[in-house]
Amino acid sequence: RRYIKSRSDTQLSGTYQTVDEISTSCSPIVTNSDLGFANLKALDNTTLLRADGPATPCGLIAWSIFNDTYTMVAPNLSAVYLNESHISWPSDKGKRYKNTPNAKTTQWLDMEDEHFIVWMRTAGLPNFRKLWARIDGDL
Repeated sequence: RRYIKSRSDTQLSGTYQTVDEISTSCSPIVTNSDLGFANLKALDNTTLLRADGPATPCGLIAWSIFNDTYTMVAPNLSAVYLNESHISWPSDKGKRYKNTPNAKTTQWLDMEDEHFIVWMRTAGLPNFRKLWARIDGDL
């Protein structure tokens, strides 16, 4: 239950929020230091995020995002194209999930990334699957 409630829907919809504003809803991941990464950089990959600044996005769900990468190879050893577009619900992309106004220098994760949007839609059961991509052609 704590995991599911650890998020700020206001922040996820693109409104910048201070540490005080997210301290209750996002606990225990409220500040950038709570994320547990040293020298955490913003989306621009240059700006160092202040340790005492608000984690954007905040909360346990965002913090636990699946971030593995992989490549699929067909039997003929050619790379398989993974179509990673249009994997989130249309009602979520650009509506429920938007970056804050200064996202490039204040966020540690892109809240408009479709993989993030899919991850943030929590499952009702302990065993679940999340869409990562589609294979549109034949193998």
